[in-house]
Amino acid sequence: MKKSLMDRNPLVYVLTYLVLALMIVIAVFPAVWMLSTSIKKPTEMFDNPPEIIPDEPTFGNFISVLQNSKMYMAFMNSVIVTACVVLLTLFLSVMAGYGFARFRFRGSGILKIGLLFGQMIPSVVLIIPLYFFFSKMKLLNTHFSLVVADMALTIPMGVIMLSAFFESVPRELEEAAKIDGCNGITALYRVVLPVAKPGLISVAIYTFIHAWEEFLFALNLTSSAKTRTLPIAISMFSGEFAVDWGATMAAATVVAMPVLLLFLLCNRYFVEGLAEGAVKG
Repeated sequence: MKKSLMDRNPLVYVLTYLVLALMIVIAVFPAVWMLSTSIKKPTEMFDNPPEIIPDEPTFGNFISVLQNSKMYMAFMNSVIVTACVVLLTLFLSVMAGYGFARFRFRGSGILKIGLLFGQMIPSVVLIIPLYFFFSKMKLLNTHFSLVVADMALTIPMGVIMLSAFFESVPRELEEAAKIDGCNGITALYRVVLPVAKPGLISVAIYTFIHAWEEFLFALNLTSSAKTRTLPIAISMFSGEFAVDWGATMAAATVVAMPVLLLFLLCNRYFVEGLAEGAVKG
């Protein structure tokens, strides 16, 4: 058997791991610095040279953030918007993805291209027409506007991924379920969806991350604390002449923790879902 390039050249092996280690440091360093700043006192913020581990760690920044009533309201707004976006995206993506996977109809190819086109459009292009639409409908500064705006970007990706998963599920499973007395909808929910669980989890995680951390739509479609979400609330820590970096980093850590925990718990399903969808899509 031929040896791989790494086996034949130890230098390539070492360089490969050095590059990987450098990429990990670059990816992790912002999160480490955010956590470090969140537990520093104001007197240590601008130490020169800067220190990652503070001399006198404090949780005062977290206490001030958690006791802030506006942050609590923003947290509840983010939970409401994210939960609605995730549930509606999953439901509509399952219906549309199953339709694309199991039925061939006139215009299905054009609709798939439209989904890809919709996925490629950046949010900065959508914000102007969405703003005017919600303004005409008098829906600005509502949870509904945020949910619909987020779904405009999450549904195309969800449909594309789930249609690829549904195509990989053998039709014989549904036919066997129908022989046992299930109708089409029952076969979908009892047979197809359990098999496509990695795809569902992947779409749910992708949608959660997008809705939880979305900034542009929330910035332009909300104007008061009653609908302001966490990313906008964090930006409010920045004043005209000064920035409370400790509180800002503490709030950013609070926002990042649910995403980090969710990804760590469902990492295997997320990677499997993205790989499966990419190969079969």
